[in-house]
Amino acid sequence: MSEPKMQVRARVRHEPDRSYAVLVEGPDGEVEVGRTGRTADLWALAQAGAVRLFGDSPGADNLTLHVPQPPYGQDGQWVRIIAGANRDDPSESADIGVLAQAHWLGHEGAWFVTVTGTGTGIVPSEHLDFEPVVTDEEVAAFHTYITATAAS
Repeated sequence: MSEPKMQVRARVRHEPDRSYAVLVEGPDGEVEVGRTGRTADLWALAQAGAVRLFGDSPGADNLTLHVPQPPYGQDGQWVRIIAGANRDDPSESADIGVLAQAHWLGHEGAWFVTVTGTGTGIVPSEHLDFEPVVTDEEVAAFHTYITATAAS
């Protein structure tokens, strides 16, 4: 009979410079296993850290990674997308600089962002400006877009 796989817990700590520290609960307590500036790297850091601490990969079903809401963002706040995941994709660059509204999706470890004119998508924290200058015209355009979308 095979031995049951261990359950490994990891979490992300948001650093003041907006980078991420990944911590894994090891045999001797919680250990920082790496840092990154990209949310796309968090899972790999947690897995690699678990291998270093336990000598074996826990597997995707046995690793839980908790990404708390960053302290610099609030649900429903105005943001601007400042970068896209794929710089060669023209559809991603169309949203750069446009006013958007963000809501935290904890299970994704990212923001669910509604962009005026193009809709919604999941965007990592590092691609957002959380302190945008917002004009009354942009807010009005956003609300017009949302109302028209809801009516259709």
